[in-house]
Amino acid sequence: MEMNISRWVRIVRAQYMTLPVVLSIIGNALAYYEGKFQWGIAVLSFIGLMLAHMSVNVINDYFDYKSGIDKVVNRTPFNGGSGSIKDGIITSKATLSVGIILLTIAAFIGLFFMITVSWWLLPLLLVAAFFIIAYSPKILKIPFAEWSAGIGLGALPILGCYFVQTGHYSWQALLVSIPSTILVHHLLLLNEIPDEEADRTGKRKTFPILFGRQATMNYYLILVLLMYPFIFAGIIFHVFPIWSIITALTLPLVFTIYNQGISRDKPYQPAQQMNVMHLHLTQLLLGLSFILGKIW
Repeated sequence: MEMNISRWVRIVRAQYMTLPVVLSIIGNALAYYEGKFQWGIAVLSFIGLMLAHMSVNVINDYFDYKSGIDKVVNRTPFNGGSGSIKDGIITSKATLSVGIILLTIAAFIGLFFMITVSWWLLPLLLVAAFFIIAYSPKILKIPFAEWSAGIGLGALPILGCYFVQTGHYSWQALLVSIPSTILVHHLLLLNEIPDEEADRTGKRKTFPILFGRQATMNYYLILVLLMYPFIFAGIIFHVFPIWSIITALTLPLVFTIYNQGISRDKPYQPAQQMNVMHLHLTQLLLGLSFILGKIW
C-alpha cells in the first residue's frame, strides 16, 4: 500500500500541489474581502483545481516521453518531469489515460458549478482545458510559451475560485491575478534553463533556447521588479488593500535568485529552490493581505 501511494505521488508530481493551494487562497480571500465566501464552495473548487493541475503534470509527462525529451533530460526536483514512464512505474498509455481521467473529473466539478452558480464559468473552463490539452504538444513549440503557464496555472485558478464564490468576474479579480501570472510564468521560465538541451530535442522554442541564460535571467529580473510597483499602485487605487504592502518582504529574494541564476560557478538548483519559495511566499502574503483587509 505504501509503495502504491508513493508511486502515485510521483506520477501526479504531488510535491507541486502547493501551487494550487496558494492560488486557491488568493481567489477565495478576494471573495471573502468582498463579503462572499462559503467553505463548501472553497473546498470543492480547490479539489477541482488540484485535479486539473495533476492532469497538466501527467499529460505533460506523456508528451515528454513521446517526444524523446524524457530520455535525455537532466531531471531534478524542480524540472524534467516525474520520469515515471522512463523508469517503468507506469506505461505511456496508462499515463495518458490517468491524465484524461483527472481532467474529466475536474470537468464534472466545473459542470456542477456552471449549473449551480452560472454558465458564464464555461468560457474560463474552455480556455483552461485548451491550455491543459495543447500545452505540451503545441504551445511549447511556439515562442514565449511561458505565458501560457502564467495564464493557465496562475491567473485562471484565481479567477475561477473567485467566480464560483461570487457568481461574476470583475476587473479587480483580473488585476489581482496579474502578480500570480508573472510568478507562475517565472516558475516555468527558470526551470527551463537546465532543460535547454533536452527541450531542443522536442523542437521546443523556450525563452532560454531562443535567447540564452543571461537574457533569460535579465528578463526574469525586469518582470518581477515591475510586479512590486504594480501592487503598490494597486494599493493607491484601492485594487489591493493597504496590507498588500507586506508582499515587499519577498523583494530581497529576487536579487538572490538573480545572482545565483546568472552565475556559472554556482549550482543552479538553489536558484530554482528560492524561486519556488519566492512564488509561494509572495502569493501567501497577497492572499493574507485580503483577509487582513476584511478583518481590519
